[in-house]
Amino acid sequence: MLKLFSLLALCVFFLPNHCHAQVLKLYDAVNKAIAWYPLLQQRQSEIAAGRAHITTVNNNRLPSLIMQDQLNAATNNGLQGSYLTSGMVPSTPGTNNSALQNNNPNPNNVALTFLQWEFYNFGYYNAQKKLAKAQVAVGEASLGSDRYLLTMNIVSLYLDWLKKYRLLQIQDENMQRAQVMVTAIRANVQSGLKPGVDSSTASAAFSDARISYLQALDAYNIDQIALASFTGLSMKNIVPDTTIINRALLQGTNFQTDSVPLSHPLLNVYQKQYEQQLIDNDAIAKKYLPKLSMNGVAWQRNSGISYTGSYPESISDGLPYSKYNYMFGMTFTYNLFDLKHRHDQLIEGRFQALAKTSALQNEALMLNRMVQQANSSYATTLLKLKELPMQLNSAQQAYLQQMALYRSGLNTLIEVTNAQYTLMQAETNDVLTRDELLQLQYIQAGLAGQSDIFLQNFK
Repeated sequence: MLKLFSLLALCVFFLPNHCHAQVLKLYDAVNKAIAWYPLLQQRQSEIAAGRAHITTVNNNRLPSLIMQDQLNAATNNGLQGSYLTSGMVPSTPGTNNSALQNNNPNPNNVALTFLQWEFYNFGYYNAQKKLAKAQVAVGEASLGSDRYLLTMNIVSLYLDWLKKYRLLQIQDENMQRAQVMVTAIRANVQSGLKPGVDSSTASAAFSDARISYLQALDAYNIDQIALASFTGLSMKNIVPDTTIINRALLQGTNFQTDSVPLSHPLLNVYQKQYEQQLIDNDAIAKKYLPKLSMNGVAWQRNSGISYTGSYPESISDGLPYSKYNYMFGMTFTYNLFDLKHRHDQLIEGRFQALAKTSALQNEALMLNRMVQQANSSYATTLLKLKELPMQLNSAQQAYLQQMALYRSGLNTLIEVTNAQYTLMQAETNDVLTRDELLQLQYIQAGLAGQSDIFLQNFK
């Protein structure tokens, strides 16, 4: 008997104690996860980078202004004739009438300022800015989608954790009933009213109840660990809020809808991707339009070689600037062969836009199917919930009556065990049905775009 009570005390010790534990509310669990979860922080950083990219794209309008100063020492052996430069051939301006090769270095100096400004490109600058804003909009929609999915996971996990907690309590109560049965049977066996086999059978039933309790405890702990990984909280001495199962919300607020709104987070991300593709197509069309540029350059230099062709006597003779020039011009640039590139890319972009439209329609179809399934299951679960009080009350009365009859010697242990099992099943059905109803109600709220309203009830 002492061993039996020790086992019972050990199991009760493992049961989370409401009196010494902190209650974690559903509303707080969701907010903790949203504030802590690394994926959402990643999305927020990507959005911040996208907004910074808008400024970068907007500054593409700025001109290019290059300033340069060179001090050179080079030979001066020029030849008449033209050639196509490859960007690596150094310049030797001027003429050299001598037919001889002169290897003497000529010190010279040149400074220049070069301005290049593409001031008009037929709307391509604005198209780039709109595309950058569309990319930010896609990022924000992705954040909303990820937040919705995370919230859905946390609510589902929390309600499952609450269900496991209540099932753990049922297993604890069932174990206590098994202990009461063992005590009653031992008394009857010792007085000779019952056979000794009843004592062994009751002890086996108690061991079975304890094993079921430990399995329920393991399931509860697994959900608790998973919830900690989403919220970043230390879940030691933290229990779920059991009061939410008795609130009028179970049969109160109606979140049912016939279809998912287009503003739903899971649809909005597809809509924004489609809009981004349209803007990208517009940017491609403007990318290959003509461009108007303004160019300007001013420079001054000194050659070091005199007008008669004599080389300087010292390096310092080539340093002072002696000539100044400037040049301004306007350039019209248009590559006619780019018309083919634009045509090909626009065809590609149109197909991508069609693909994104189909993806949006497919997602809407799936979500609307979920709406109908949730509405159907919710109606059935409400009917099941109405039957639970009768089942639970009848099972409790049957168990108490069978125990009383057994103590009086008017029935068998099998009948008591069957009544105990029926009671545990009724208690389990009550927990599972209420959990199912809350899960379905959140699914309905989420699909209707009313997740925040649902969570407000669980502050």
